[in-house]
Amino acid sequence: MGQAPSSAKGGLPALTHSTPTLFPLPSDESDLPENAVLDVELEIVSAKNIIAGDYLGVTALLKGQLSSSDAYAVIEVDGQIVAWTHPVFSTLEPVWNEKFFFKNVRPDSLCKLYLFDKDVNADDELGETQFTAANTDGAESTFELAISLNGRRAGTIVVKVKSFPVEPMRRVLFHEYGPVRYSVHSSVTAGLMTMSTSNEARIESLAYHIQLHNIPQFLPTEHEWNKDYPTIQMIFSPEYPGSPVLRQAIMTQHAVIYTHGPMNTKYGSISSPIEFFKLIHDGRRQGKPVLFTYVITKNGWYFSETGAAFFKDMLSKHMLHSGAAFSVLYAGEFRVDNYLFGEPKLVIDNDSGTYAPPKEDLPQLKALIENNFPGMTVEALDRENEDQQKTRKEILESWM
Repeated sequence: MGQAPSSAKGGLPALTHSTPTLFPLPSDESDLPENAVLDVELEIVSAKNIIAGDYLGVTALLKGQLSSSDAYAVIEVDGQIVAWTHPVFSTLEPVWNEKFFFKNVRPDSLCKLYLFDKDVNADDELGETQFTAANTDGAESTFELAISLNGRRAGTIVVKVKSFPVEPMRRVLFHEYGPVRYSVHSSVTAGLMTMSTSNEARIESLAYHIQLHNIPQFLPTEHEWNKDYPTIQMIFSPEYPGSPVLRQAIMTQHAVIYTHGPMNTKYGSISSPIEFFKLIHDGRRQGKPVLFTYVITKNGWYFSETGAAFFKDMLSKHMLHSGAAFSVLYAGEFRVDNYLFGEPKLVIDNDSGTYAPPKEDLPQLKALIENNFPGMTVEALDRENEDQQKTRKEILESWM
């Protein structure tokens, strides 16, 4: 379904698991047809009296509070992290009102919710709760669940659940569907918070994180850094004594580029291909096409314009987006092209010297994007494709 947040490579922070009370949803499972599964709509509504992650913060003090949290909730189903909310800043009573949609959920699936406080580097745990999925016959049920941290009460969280049984015609996979969430980050290091920065420079230096659904189903294999690429050996190879320091510097830069904040981050969701292309300005700036550099990790799709200012002096653009991860699920570049009757088409490839993902996975890459954005026209090309190389060169030269 989905992937863990927090960083491009590390997934969730380590947890100390307590054993909160199981909260079953009221239903009669005996009425379910044999082998039936559930379609589930889960809304993370709000929380209150949560633990503080920050003390004496400026925003909290302006509200007359001594402490606050930048809280977000993570959803786990049967041990698999599947989705997460956006963070709500500077409050101990966050309101999310975010809906998530899942298909083929087993009626006895154990669902856990984890709360974290969003920080630049490591996110702090605020507690967890859990319940079992069950049939509500299409009725919406609202619950206020107790949050616990290390066996102690840590506030409550309100959720709404609606589900109904479906009888699968064949073997089906548990997966997420519906709007795809994103965050767009304005780079402070690129000077985007100053009034003197032009709008074009702001657009050029935006960093995007798309919370793709169902990544493991389409891209199950990690691809390690390219051992034949001398430029990045000093970052990843144990033969270079300074590599840990360099990696840490890149990890820090990644954290800064993708930092979350009320003033520099835009959150939203994408319900159609048109909305995706609108988000990235139809892949054009100043009337000219642009290239995007991307990586896909278990946490989602990270990308920016290839010419973004924060790439200056970087050994590897892909390495910055991955947070200096030793491996990723896929990486390359993409652009927006015109298709029939002016319809936009996503042209994506595997052009990454850092990770060099195999061309054999291109069909799965195409299928993943089409699964997340039904109706989108996608063309996946190998980096050695001559037409692709020619077009790439033309785009880059147009910006020189």
